[in-house]
Amino acid sequence: MALLFLAGPSWGLTIATFNMEYFSISGPRGYSRPERSLLAQKIETSGADIVALQEIERDETMKTFVSEDLPGWDYEGNDTRGRQDLYFIWRSDKIRSIKPPLPRMVEERINWRGSIHKLFQRPPLEGAFEEISTGTTFSVLNVHLQGLSTRGNGNRLEAVAANNGIRQAQILGLGVLSEEHDDPLFILGDFNTTEPTLAPFPTLKLEEGYSYDDLQCTIDHIGYVNISPKSDWVLRELETSIPERSINGRQHPDHDMVILSMPSFPDRSDL
Repeated sequence: MALLFLAGPSWGLTIATFNMEYFSISGPRGYSRPERSLLAQKIETSGADIVALQEIERDETMKTFVSEDLPGWDYEGNDTRGRQDLYFIWRSDKIRSIKPPLPRMVEERINWRGSIHKLFQRPPLEGAFEEISTGTTFSVLNVHLQGLSTRGNGNRLEAVAANNGIRQAQILGLGVLSEEHDDPLFILGDFNTTEPTLAPFPTLKLEEGYSYDDLQCTIDHIGYVNISPKSDWVLRELETSIPERSINGRQHPDHDMVILSMPSFPDRSDL
């Protein structure tokens, strides 16, 4: 077990995760300027200092979103030229990135019933950050784990088993990555499961509301390593659906923000 020391006095931090559901500025389903502005207002009012985003389409989308709708924020991410990329955004007056985010476990493979698969189709994105006023550093793993869909698979039960098995292997892989850290580490994002079972790190649970309203469940989680929670920590969700996009009884974006407010971030813990 590591003995953790954080520099300087206790300080506050609010961290969040948000799957923005194929967030794009192009094409027929691209987000319009009013829709982007509404989501930017949600992010601002959340009070978050740093947010892990999932399902982003390329750097150009984030460049436009931040420059036009989130002045005073910075961003970095992993542009794979796809539609489900991972990004971080943060308040530039509070947080500083101290090294470029790095996709992890890119080459890891898993043998599932004789077939070799990539362990992560969407490799977790690791960032390292500094709280400017105190110089305190911490790391964040942004994750989007194996999905729930069985579309296109003739054997639905086998597809569900494969999804669950690969997702569990991914969670154990996140545990391996966490063991590399002796600094405060947050592991957060879309886990695509209501219970990240056998996770070798604790995750916080919402007391009220859901992060995925259509199924009335929470599949977006915030985990932590080398940190001792305090009694004033508050986990909550923030509704992010856009009325004009939410049709036929389905919400869009389909995930809500999950936000962890830590008014007094621990300055020392024995773990």
